Amino acid sequence: MTVGAAPLSAQDVNNLIGAHLRAFLDVKNTINQDREWLAAQDLKIEPYNFSADQETLIKSAVLGLDTSLDGVDMTFITRLVGLY
Repeated sequence: MTVGAAPLSAQDVNNLIGAHLRAFLDVKNTINQDREWLAAQDLKIEPYNFSADQETLIKSAVLGLDTSLDGVDMTFITRLVGLY
């Protein structure tokens, strides 16, 4: 008997990995949308009133993350979640 949350069947593995990969795709798409939105915003004015340093920090963080996520090879991920 397996102790803990280890998958016990092929269906368990498929369900678990599929859920993780769908969550990854959701986050990837959300970060992309955030990057697009931030690119069009001036966060230094109302209603945000960020300092220039704060604006640079948040925009750089999201842009860097989006760039990294866009670099992920999606070939097998999209196949596994049925988007191929």
